[in-house]
Amino acid sequence: MTTQTPTTYPLTRRAVLKSAAAAGAFSAFGVAGTGFVGRAAADDHTVINTCNDLDVVVALDYSGSIRSAGTWPDIQSGVESFFGVVPEDVQLGMVLFGDAPDARAYAPGDYLRLATAANVGILQGEVPAATPPGENATHMPGALAFADAILDQEGRDGNEVIILVTDGGPNYQNGIVGDGAAPPADDTTFPYGTFEFTGGTTGGENGIAGEAGELAETTAIATAIKDAGVRIITVGIGQNVAGFDDYLENNVASTPEDFVAVAEAEDLGAQLQALLTEICDECLPCDDDGQLAKFEYVVEYDEEGVVTFDGFRPDGDAGDFAYVSYENKEGATYDPATATFATEYCSVWAVVKAGQEFSVTELTATDGQVTAEYVAPYAISFVAFFCSEDAATAFAESFPSRGRGRNGRRGR
Repeated sequence: MTTQTPTTYPLTRRAVLKSAAAAGAFSAFGVAGTGFVGRAAADDHTVINTCNDLDVVVALDYSGSIRSAGTWPDIQSGVESFFGVVPEDVQLGMVLFGDAPDARAYAPGDYLRLATAANVGILQGEVPAATPPGENATHMPGALAFADAILDQEGRDGNEVIILVTDGGPNYQNGIVGDGAAPPADDTTFPYGTFEFTGGTTGGENGIAGEAGELAETTAIATAIKDAGVRIITVGIGQNVAGFDDYLENNVASTPEDFVAVAEAEDLGAQLQALLTEICDECLPCDDDGQLAKFEYVVEYDEEGVVTFDGFRPDGDAGDFAYVSYENKEGATYDPATATFATEYCSVWAVVKAGQEFSVTELTATDGQVTAEYVAPYAISFVAFFCSEDAATAFAESFPSRGRGRNGRRGR
């Protein structure tokens, strides 16, 4: 089949979240039942029941600059509450980093577990209650290397994500991390390898963050991790993250949209849960009684008869749908056999009109999209969406042909 994919412009979930984050627009969710106080607690809104083999390692900055800023209580509360709302099919791990990275274990040699209540309690207990010590290093590349090694050794080869939470840029001593010996100071043993870094300072802790060698080495580590298929999301705490917003956004995060600026530490929990919502591709239940949207196939021409658009246009309000693409029948043009739409709903009922035939079909979203199919041998002329089979059937039967055709064909 021939695929026709015009330019479309629906807002992505990630872009919406990023805009909301910048505006601090999380108050609509309403805090409830997290067991933590203040805005740092993750908000309780639409329940996320599954994330489909998602493995997450949080790399959490525990350096002296956070001590100086006085933000650790909010960071601690936000991270602990975030762990508490993660679905049980997610595997969670954590790496702290200051002078050196420190992978936190559930048990010896066990760094990634499903987020059951018991396991979450263990991991929450690994978030230090004490304010960070007066360390002045931020071993960001070591934390990324440890997090990646945990995913490599214990991950499920599904959706693997590192969430890096920091208030600054890389700043570290040269040396091997993971062997438990200095330099760098406060190094810990790590069962999944040792990693040597040479971009920092030799002979003492680095007093200035973000020197050229540190930036280049951290970028190289992040790039290698991303090239291997792991997504890195960076969360910067504070106003312009001590001048490292651009670096975290463009050099460490997987894409610029994978950087989230948290100007106030007390907002961390809410923004971490918003990230989880996006990572898990949360869908919405459909409970509207009326028509959700209707799209008609059109071919548009300019004054010289040249086709300027062929695809599906909304007939009225598109609601929570956006046209993506269509495929022609084999060997044909301008004869849609399938039509794909983006939607926030988990599943919908579609009425497809093809020729004088109608089909009423339940479509389940995959990666935020549904695809309607034609009623052979006719091409699709329109697709209308509803929440219930009864509403879709009533709409189809309202036409003079009274909706004759094939009901219940399974879409995708």
